[in-house]
Amino acid sequence: MGKIPAANLEPAASETSHSLKNRHLQLMALGGAIGAGFFLGSGAAIGQAGPALLFAYLIAGGMIYFVMRALGELTLAYPSRGSFAAYTSLFIGPLAGFVTGWLYWLVFLLVGIVEITGIGVLVHRAYPGTPQWIPALCATVVLYAINMCTVKSFGESEYWLSMIKVVTIIAVLLSGVAILVFKIGDAGAHAHVANLWKYGGLLPRGFSGLLAALPVVIFSFGGTEVIGLAAAETDRPEHALPRAINGVFFRILLFYVGSIAIVMMLHPWNSLDPKESPFVSVLQQTGFAWAAGTVTFVAISAFFSSSNTFLYGSSRLLHAMASSGDAPARFQTLNSRKIPYLAVTLSGAVLMVGVLLNYLVPEKVFDYLLSASVWIVLWVWTAIMLCHLVYRKRSLSRGEFQLPFAPYTNWAILLLIGLIAVLVASNGQTRITFYVLMVWLGILIAAYVAKGRTRPIDL
Repeated sequence: MGKIPAANLEPAASETSHSLKNRHLQLMALGGAIGAGFFLGSGAAIGQAGPALLFAYLIAGGMIYFVMRALGELTLAYPSRGSFAAYTSLFIGPLAGFVTGWLYWLVFLLVGIVEITGIGVLVHRAYPGTPQWIPALCATVVLYAINMCTVKSFGESEYWLSMIKVVTIIAVLLSGVAILVFKIGDAGAHAHVANLWKYGGLLPRGFSGLLAALPVVIFSFGGTEVIGLAAAETDRPEHALPRAINGVFFRILLFYVGSIAIVMMLHPWNSLDPKESPFVSVLQQTGFAWAAGTVTFVAISAFFSSSNTFLYGSSRLLHAMASSGDAPARFQTLNSRKIPYLAVTLSGAVLMVGVLLNYLVPEKVFDYLLSASVWIVLWVWTAIMLCHLVYRKRSLSRGEFQLPFAPYTNWAILLLIGLIAVLVASNGQTRITFYVLMVWLGILIAAYVAKGRTRPIDL
């Protein structure tokens, strides 16, 4: 069976720009994963699991790597601007594709709201007189302006914003290693590799602690899938996409596992405030208050970068769904800069709802949105792995960029997803968000039935 041409999936008249370069895609693959979950959520995760968090990052990092390899193989075999939403329609069914597209459009924006909430939280902590909603509002307005410019301007802004956090994390890693090895200052006197197991062992909370941290870790990696959408606006996706995906696991190993390990080597994990960024806490406790301020600034830029990626991804997904008939046709309209401006505007309006939540319930918005996002990320990962299973069964020939060890990796990832779903459901707070999402799912199914689309896309 030959591959389906892109023209079968969306009309050529609605094509967006092809201005993104390989370097943009490389940094987007990393930028989407380094945000609120990394700088803020990791503090709570350390409190839940201690050093076992490193194993959680390795498990989830392996999961997202294989999910992205499956998505990459599908993307190169069946180019589509709808990415995993289009593949779900093709390989599972149009209802599943409709639901997956709208669910992931929502999760892009939920995570975007979490990121602008992170900006509000950090600015409020630095300047207590500033209400949390004001920085969130300012960030949303600037994000909308960036995404209404050219695709190239978005790519450049995301490239440099991601570069800031990458350089900073590398600097923190190198500084931590220097303190650890050369015993620099008061911090060096207490820094030791043994801190990883000295306070309760590698599993101080047992396996339950390790499993409890997995939802936060899954949230941290959610959003990496955006490169499947961004690949449609690169000039050489067959070259850029494999490179971006192949680097995912190694970047996670370096930036997540490496940096969190250094943090817990420099200071006992059980003395860190779970409500604070672990990086800021360690630098403050080791006497580097000025460095802590710098990391706070970088964390704010990281949240902004991730929000930028998610607003971009949500608008492109909405544009693709409009092109395939799963969203109102007006959202595929492009302006003179080939920007789906109505899709960007609707997505930006939903981010403004996040500003309102920061005004009404600033203390609770982060936790509720995080747990809701985890459910949808698990849904999408499941859809991608199931699509790949069907694709592999139906395809007579496959390209060079393949999911390793398929179909065994598919079933292993699906099993882990099921386990994590049970863990998330066992938490009272996340169970509430599950019920809310079930209502949203019911609304989507009703909308699909009302739309009357029942004919699957023919393979």
